[in-house]
Amino acid sequence: MANTPRKDSAPESGVLQAKPDFAVAEHGDHDRIVMASRKPDGSMDQIAPEFIGDKDVALAAAKEQLAVQAASAVDVAARGVSSKEGEDGVGSSAPDADVQALKDAQDKAVKAAEAQAEHEVNERHQGLGD
Repeated sequence: MANTPRKDSAPESGVLQAKPDFAVAEHGDHDRIVMASRKPDGSMDQIAPEFIGDKDVALAAAKEQLAVQAASAVDVAARGVSSKEGEDGVGSSAPDADVQALKDAQDKAVKAAEAQAEHEVNERHQGLGD
């Protein structure tokens, strides 16, 4: 069996680059995804993402992912909120206004996140990847 000699230098064609050109990836490459990876601000962390596979699955995943992230962001923003107890140190059975306000803010953030997910999937879905 003959062995092919190894070439220690770059080919004459110039295929190898001394310094990578990331502009090529930005304009020519893209990611095919079923579920997005997210940055802390909720934006997608892929290059020109294209959703593939079942659209309903991609939409459900994006809605859940963004809803959980949005509700968590509301919690983080409101960490200084504490419930107020009665003067005797015993809480009441009445709903806490601070907790209800936090719940309302979470619900609003979840609705906005679900709308964002629906927009992203509808805009970028490319079918079942056939």
